[in-house]
Amino acid sequence: MAKVESIVPFILKWETGTTGPGLTNEQLFEKAKKRGFANDPDDLGGATMCGVTLATFTEYCRRKGYPRPTVTRLKAITYREWLEVLKTLFWDRWKADQIINASIALMLVDFVWASGANGITVPQKAVGVVADGKVGPKTLAAINAREPKALFDLLYKERVAYINRICAARPKNLKYKNGWMNRLNDIKFTGV
Repeated sequence: MAKVESIVPFILKWETGTTGPGLTNEQLFEKAKKRGFANDPDDLGGATMCGVTLATFTEYCRRKGYPRPTVTRLKAITYREWLEVLKTLFWDRWKADQIINASIALMLVDFVWASGANGITVPQKAVGVVADGKVGPKTLAAINAREPKALFDLLYKERVAYINRICAARPKNLKYKNGWMNRLNDIKFTGV
């Protein structure tokens, strides 16, 4: 089973273009922060630091009892906070510690990271459980009961279809499509 720390290099690579063989995740994050801020007016996520949107960081701060963050505060996010956002709002949302195959865990967590609730409901529909956006015992059982390679291929296909749908519904998204597909194609199936 995968651990949240195992996906940090993947997320940082695709959110900031930063790689760093031989670096710890924290060192990689500090390197990524130098180029990790974006605020593209065409991106519905708005102000984003290393993939964490201001709205997501606001939710994290609300849960922790911290003051409502500003863009300046988002830019100053620490590795510990960033990792906790990844774990509590995305990894734990998929209960990824309970997903048997690591590449499926990455596919699902990255889907919810990139697409919010659709990153849960689309896979739920694909495996034939109620698409309520909440990962519970039935969703986990359906995920873990599938033959891993066939499930990985199904999830890949569903994510491609989702990307095509959101590009058709909002043509401004077309400028991101190649990047989204490159990111998806970088998720490789492994038998573990």
